[in-house]
Amino acid sequence: MVHHLASLHALAHPGLTGRDIGPSPFHHHIPDADAARAGPLVLPRISEHYTPPNRPPAKIFQPPQPDHQPPHTRPRWAITATVNAVNPPQPTENPRYRILIAGFGLITPLGGSAWQTFSNLLTGKTLAGRTENLPDDIVPEDLVKVVGAVTRAQHTASDPVVELAERAAREAAMAAGIEPTNLPTFVGTSKGAVHALTAAHRIHFPDAHPPTLNAPPPPDADLVVALGPHGYLNHHLQQRLHLGPTHHHIAACASSLTALHHARLSLLSDAPSPSSDTRYPTPDTQLPSHALVLSAEASLLPLFIHSYRRLGVLAEQTLENYRERPLDNARQGFVLGEAGAAVLLRRAPIEDEPMPGETELLDTATAAEAYDIIRPSPTMPALRHISEKLFADRTIDVIHPHAPGTSDHDPAELAAYADTLEHTRQTSTPQIYACKGALGHSLGAAGLTALVIACLSAKARQRPPMPWLTSPIDSPFNLTPQASPLKPTSTHAIFAAGFSGHTAGAVIKHH
Repeated sequence: MVHHLASLHALAHPGLTGRDIGPSPFHHHIPDADAARAGPLVLPRISEHYTPPNRPPAKIFQPPQPDHQPPHTRPRWAITATVNAVNPPQPTENPRYRILIAGFGLITPLGGSAWQTFSNLLTGKTLAGRTENLPDDIVPEDLVKVVGAVTRAQHTASDPVVELAERAAREAAMAAGIEPTNLPTFVGTSKGAVHALTAAHRIHFPDAHPPTLNAPPPPDADLVVALGPHGYLNHHLQQRLHLGPTHHHIAACASSLTALHHARLSLLSDAPSPSSDTRYPTPDTQLPSHALVLSAEASLLPLFIHSYRRLGVLAEQTLENYRERPLDNARQGFVLGEAGAAVLLRRAPIEDEPMPGETELLDTATAAEAYDIIRPSPTMPALRHISEKLFADRTIDVIHPHAPGTSDHDPAELAAYADTLEHTRQTSTPQIYACKGALGHSLGAAGLTALVIACLSAKARQRPPMPWLTSPIDSPFNLTPQASPLKPTSTHAIFAAGFSGHTAGAVIKHH
């Protein structure tokens, strides 16, 4: 949480450094060379058993419970920020289970479902097409909102991020053929319900806001002040979907893949014996065989628009230049895009071979580096560390890089992958697909969005085109704008990297 709050503080004050903000009891300096080996940094969960120094025992705030709601569906969640060097429990070297992706969901500005989005990607559509019929005198804030917004999520009684998350979760559950009720859930977001938070601020401090047309605040706007933007999202997801215990992970743009990593470890680490393998918890095992991983971001607000612009990472807000061109020499920053993404994981015995058409989650990894509160290290040690783990002993057909389209990040990221692949058994050069060029940057949801796109590409045996590539950067990889066919069985590596050095990755295989 410290790094997350510091990142937001840096957005509002980009001239400040970590020293200006001041030390934190949870901030530990890790030398750059040792950063990758240190592993993910996790804030200890606060519970009623935790007693801060010289303070009375703390209790978790529980949202109001409806009387009609059964006890097993009442909200149970905890928020975890990746900030210090305490590793989560690791599975055994030879796990008894494999993890399959039973279903997925996706909602983006290009489609209300996963397959609708992917169909538009295959035709070469991008968010840049939304600028064609806009007036020449459109103001930058409106341009960003029109280009990156998901229309059906804008008119909701709570917050757009809640609508995006619910739609993605329901699509994933429907694809898997099960109900989301009581499913253990792992949520990863960078911002959370910031629309509701700013609405609450307008209510309590009206003089601080200019008189503009705004949507009416949600009726429970004060609840977001008590719970925070992430807790507010969890609360509404519990109310709408009646989920099981929910763990919320915050790791900047790596949040969603960090949540995926913890979901996979949860299913592998404490798995019951096959004889007691049930989807829902029972008094004997208390361990389900499914887990829902969920992410959504809706941050098209003046605070973030102008903060990213001041940081120099947002594309120029003009009709001609507001477009994202990752891996191209004309890149000048990213485009903000809303999105909701979800995958439903299923644990299966290791001896059960996946059926043709099934997608397996082979591996996940997370790491962090303490180089800078915003910028990654030029050598990207955390990314190299997890790519070594994910590339080892397997052949990668497609790499889905983070590739935000900023000047320094894209070449350094591809160079890290190329260096890692030289020390593996890889005999062919993997293809590259950067979906942010079409969908924009969905911040904390970007990693899971890319993973769903990877699943769709594998199932359709087609890598979508990248029409923004007119002058690809120099790279050992073959960067082409044309679509490309894939093998019937393909392996994809997906990566996400965020502020404060948060990094995460995953590998899937379509059987």
